[in-house]
Amino acid sequence: MNLNHPVTYIKGVSVARAELLYTELGVRTCNDLLYLFPFRYIDKTQFYTIKELSQNTAEVQVVGKITSVKEVKQKRGSRLVATFSDATGSIDLVWFKGAKWIKDSLKTDVPYVIYGKLNWYNNVANMPHPEMETVKEYKSKLQTSMQPVYPSTEKLSNKGISNKVLRGFIQNLFQQVFGQIEESLPTYLIDENQLLGKKDSLLNIHFPKSQELLAKAQYRLKFEELFFIQLQLLQKKLIRKSKIKGYVFEKVGEEFTNFYKNNLPFELTNAQKRVLKEIRKDIGSGAHMNRLLQGDVGSGKTIVALLTMLIAIDNGYQATIMAPTEILATQHYHGIVELLEGTTIKVELLTGSSKIKKRREIHTGLENGSVHILIGTHAILEDKVQFKNLGISIIDEQHRFGVAQRSKLWEKNPITAISEEKGKAVREKYLETHPSEYKLLKEIALKRKNKTTKEERALWEVLSTKKNTFKFRRYYIIDEFMVDFICLEKKLIVEVDGKYHVTPEQIEAANLRTTILNEFGYQIIRLSEKEIIEDLESVISKLETSLKNLPSVRVDKSVPPHVLVMTATPIPRTLAMSVYGDLDISVIDELPPGRKEIKTVHRYDSNRLSVFKFLKDEINKGRQAYVVYPLIQESEAMDYKDLMDGYESIVRDFPSPKYQISIVHGQMKPADKEYEMNRFVKGETQIMVATTVIEVGVNVPNASVMVIESAERFGLSQLHQLRGRVGRGAEQSYCILLSSFKLSSDSKTRLQTMVETTDGFKIAEVDLKLRGPGNIMGTQQSGVLNLKIADVVKDGAILHKARQTASRVLEEDATISKPKNASLLKVYSQIQKKNGLWSNIS
Repeated sequence: MNLNHPVTYIKGVSVARAELLYTELGVRTCNDLLYLFPFRYIDKTQFYTIKELSQNTAEVQVVGKITSVKEVKQKRGSRLVATFSDATGSIDLVWFKGAKWIKDSLKTDVPYVIYGKLNWYNNVANMPHPEMETVKEYKSKLQTSMQPVYPSTEKLSNKGISNKVLRGFIQNLFQQVFGQIEESLPTYLIDENQLLGKKDSLLNIHFPKSQELLAKAQYRLKFEELFFIQLQLLQKKLIRKSKIKGYVFEKVGEEFTNFYKNNLPFELTNAQKRVLKEIRKDIGSGAHMNRLLQGDVGSGKTIVALLTMLIAIDNGYQATIMAPTEILATQHYHGIVELLEGTTIKVELLTGSSKIKKRREIHTGLENGSVHILIGTHAILEDKVQFKNLGISIIDEQHRFGVAQRSKLWEKNPITAISEEKGKAVREKYLETHPSEYKLLKEIALKRKNKTTKEERALWEVLSTKKNTFKFRRYYIIDEFMVDFICLEKKLIVEVDGKYHVTPEQIEAANLRTTILNEFGYQIIRLSEKEIIEDLESVISKLETSLKNLPSVRVDKSVPPHVLVMTATPIPRTLAMSVYGDLDISVIDELPPGRKEIKTVHRYDSNRLSVFKFLKDEINKGRQAYVVYPLIQESEAMDYKDLMDGYESIVRDFPSPKYQISIVHGQMKPADKEYEMNRFVKGETQIMVATTVIEVGVNVPNASVMVIESAERFGLSQLHQLRGRVGRGAEQSYCILLSSFKLSSDSKTRLQTMVETTDGFKIAEVDLKLRGPGNIMGTQQSGVLNLKIADVVKDGAILHKARQTASRVLEEDATISKPKNASLLKVYSQIQKKNGLWSNIS
């Protein structure tokens, strides 16, 4: 037996129990169970005599004997009562369930250790459903004074896998594999950091012999967990800088210089200049840039992004900005077009709302290089969007995109082997003349990918092995078509006929697709499922002959564009070290001159009339205001009602024609939303009533008041983002947080924090303490923080030490190949095998 075996190898774990452990706790192997750590401990360091028991409901431990057992009839069934005595007195042990089974298992005049919560009735103590074991059993077990409590679920408890049973499984596991537990850290690191050994740490995390040993075990395991995360992140950073090539932007040319001299609307802050210098160093080094730019709301990240894109354009490359919402993308587009007025730079906007004709124009412009900057939403990630030479990708509010989505930006430059114009011309004609077949083909392709046959799997098993001379890829996209298997070097496509094309329309569509792929210069070999199953060796032999006879084609892998990810949500230092530890980080930590700090106040619903009076005073000065209502997905109907009720009350208090009001919410059509936004931007309306759709992307310098309704329903990050919609002009701005009187402790902390500071980094630290790292990053980003024992908030000091240690190890041994680091390399290699995908994407 070893640690990689399933848990059924452990004494007492049946197949049914193993299935439950997996579905409920994610425990599949012995190693998984070894690393299922207790979340608390019952301290059984003290034994009481019965005479010493105080009249409270504490959990206590007593040694004694059962002197008598009886069943007592009740209205429903009966209860079992046993008299338990020691030299100082006696108490009753009571069971309300399972009386018959328990009665048969109890032994009189045998020493027992009992543990449970005291119950008092008429000053007499009893103990319902105690934990019991004979003194002999107690002494034979690993646990002594402190008992672990493991995570559990209702289903586990109902099926008889109690904490005691789980503890028994882990005890059996230790007895079976203790000698196989290997040390994962080198001796010199253990000595330097005064760490407990791996075996002793695991033993004392499950069965601590004392509080002191438990503390040492926890420290060791937390350090190790954080150390290996830092080792991965820092190693990834080293590899990226040394092995992944990046375009070299050698010069700062005419476009940058002209813009800087003639179009830049204000003097850059020192922080912006510093960040720009850091970026210029990266993009001129020949290594791939992967930099995180964080700066508070209104700190001027967009200008830095634009100047970076101008450097790319000066060096003959294209640039793109991807934003999470259409509103933000449109805001970027209008802002950048305005800033570039008078220049020859062509900027386009691509979103889900872009019309087909416009999309085609953009696609053509990107491929021939006439479009210099593309701004858009997720629409940029579509396979159809290809650039001539994308030099830099900028991702705004990057935490809203998953790693898989961001990785698609690496594939936006053409691979030489598939850029033939003839094939594209045929495909364009095909799209116009056979739109229904085209749609059908897409559906067939999707079905095929979702229904991989055993024949395809058998063929891929052979094609994917490294023994073959020529490398094959699976489910490869050529222009708009997905093929089963392809050897790019020989331009050979292998497809398995799975009887998907059966109707005349499907056959016609498949034939047209073959014609187009041939026009792209590809040879296609079709194999039947029968051929593969009956004689796979002959199939492979046939393929090898074809490959040898075909001429080789030079396939240039495109160099990935530089990546700059931006966030206006400041990231606490501990989180930056763990989640973004592989990135270079730039911080814009000062606001442009002339910006006044936004005054923030907290008011209750009963103060609404005075708040509205203040709004009227500001509007009379020529200012504008936002009134924002919460939007919580679980209850969109309720939120919509809240918004409409609020809108109606504001219309009553701010009657037309003196006051004009815009309304924006998520249920509106994009065109209607844009119309209302534009009215507010142009100053045609004084108040915008909205949900959180305006959290990012709205820039109206004349808006000076932000009223946030039901502010207690918002998170700190959202409140800070919303506040950032005002304070963009030279006038004093205000943020008014309206709430009910019923506030939870966390809500009070959030609102108080907003009133006390406008510093995004201080706010982020409070937010991290309140919500924890997983919730702050969201599910897409929290993979690296799937921690078993460490906590990046509470264990900041350990994290810092782990990062320093990992950095020092890599300075001395960048490839982790020295003999003294053999144990490190072994664990690191195992981690790399599991992580694999997208390991170089920010």
